[in-house]
Amino acid sequence: MSGKKFCWAALGLALCASAQAAPQKLALALRDKSFSVYSMEFSADGEQVCIAGVDHDDLGSSTGRLISIDRGRNVIRWQKTFPVPDGYAGLFPVQCLPTNDRVYLLANVDTKSSPPITQTLTYVYSFDAQGIQLARRRLVSPARSQYGYAMDVTADGIKVAGYLKNEDQDFEYYSVYTTVLNLALQVQGEPVIRKTGAYLSGSGSRVVGDSLYAAGVFAPAKIAKDQVIDDFAASRIRLAGGYAWSVHPQLGARPAVSAGVAADGTIHVLRNEGRSTTLLTVPPDGKPLPPRTYSSRYCDTRAIAGYGKGLIALRETCDDNARRATTALLEIDPASGKETELKWVDDQVVGVATSGRLWSAIAKNPAGKLFFYSSEKGFLYAQ
Repeated sequence: MSGKKFCWAALGLALCASAQAAPQKLALALRDKSFSVYSMEFSADGEQVCIAGVDHDDLGSSTGRLISIDRGRNVIRWQKTFPVPDGYAGLFPVQCLPTNDRVYLLANVDTKSSPPITQTLTYVYSFDAQGIQLARRRLVSPARSQYGYAMDVTADGIKVAGYLKNEDQDFEYYSVYTTVLNLALQVQGEPVIRKTGAYLSGSGSRVVGDSLYAAGVFAPAKIAKDQVIDDFAASRIRLAGGYAWSVHPQLGARPAVSAGVAADGTIHVLRNEGRSTTLLTVPPDGKPLPPRTYSSRYCDTRAIAGYGKGLIALRETCDDNARRATTALLEIDPASGKETELKWVDDQVVGVATSGRLWSAIAKNPAGKLFFYSSEKGFLYAQ
């Protein structure tokens, strides 16, 4: 049995030492040059993990890939490849969600490979415990293009949130929609559409209970095509309609700003400017904590996830030569902004997911082979 040391806290004093348990490791039989990871999620009980991504070749063609992993037994339950639906050009997984007997997938699909003429559509898939596709549903909307943000699965059905985009010769129009499907992927009622602007693709978002929590670059309901969208916002949007709250911190959309949403709806935002990083935390009540600005050797942020009472982030070192930049997995204290590099795995992390203190990561070795790593019980800390 591997030795562990645990943290105990009493009367405001904490005794904490690093654990010595090695993470679980599982070969995925994939290479980073031919497989891109878009989503990785835990089941509610923490025992299952799904990975959604895209296989691509040198000719530019692509297929979707969904992997189901039994984290408790450290084995791949199944993996499934599937074509871009309806003969369209490209598929981009947004979120996979595993349950005990199903895996659901939310994906955006481009109809053409040329940006000026393509439309974006949104699909939901369901797969059974053996990886057999049970259903696929395209979400129909009145807009020219439709994008998925996030979904949540409950016993009552599947809640999906996203945004719509229309345009004419001079203007673009943005709105947020929410819709509900039953577990057979049949749409229940009409979607709720809010013509009050929308968060653009790449924003951090999560459906928690009866609300969508989102943060990122925010487009107004109507904007001229030659106007720059440079507003950063964070919101809690009720799925049934209306905003519970919305804040517009003076971060701007440039330079790089990244956001992630924890399981309880807490929003974490990292903004970098040169070698300076600003951390902003917005709790579920919508009252932002004072921002923390600190010097950091890391610039671009590739992923943010809630971890315990704080957050972890996958960040890239600042380097004028992009080829020399390296990535590191960091635990960040939201109160102080202190960054601690997590030496969980020897390979280079390319994706990470969390559930409380549980974590899973996808990493590549020097040869480009991909591996799935996972904490034994979630109590694994930086050395």
